[in-house]
Amino acid sequence: MSRIEAEQRALNHSESGLHCAESVASAIIHLFCPEQTETACRMATGFGGGLAGSRQETCGALTGGVLAIGLLCGRATPEQDREAAYRISAAYRERFMARFNATICQTLRDGFNTDDTQTACRSLTVEAAGMLYDLLREHGYLVKAEMREPGPVKPG
Repeated sequence: MSRIEAEQRALNHSESGLHCAESVASAIIHLFCPEQTETACRMATGFGGGLAGSRQETCGALTGGVLAIGLLCGRATPEQDREAAYRISAAYRERFMARFNATICQTLRDGFNTDDTQTACRSLTVEAAGMLYDLLREHGYLVKAEMREPGPVKPG
């Protein structure tokens, strides 16, 4: 499994008609926790196009990724730790901002050097999925084919 596979899955999802948030969330979850792929896609639906297609809020490729992070390492009760999800989400946002210079959907679209915003958004979506794949691997998360139990690799 590799970044290329994450990017290819995001591209395939986007070309099949899923939007940015659905494509990133589905691609990542399919690799790390495949039994939750449909759930991830459904959860991401309202976030596409800068929140419900408004283009006024955070890019769906970023929010879809944060949804995937939450599904992989978020908490289910107040007693559970949220720091891993916060830390990885913050790092994803920082990398996204460093690469694309914005997080707001319309700002990103305005910065594209083409009138073909659909293709430009698709390219951003694919790159964001790859970026998140790398980040999760750096934090010790294994793709499903490599793991015995879900979650990060325990040191030592």
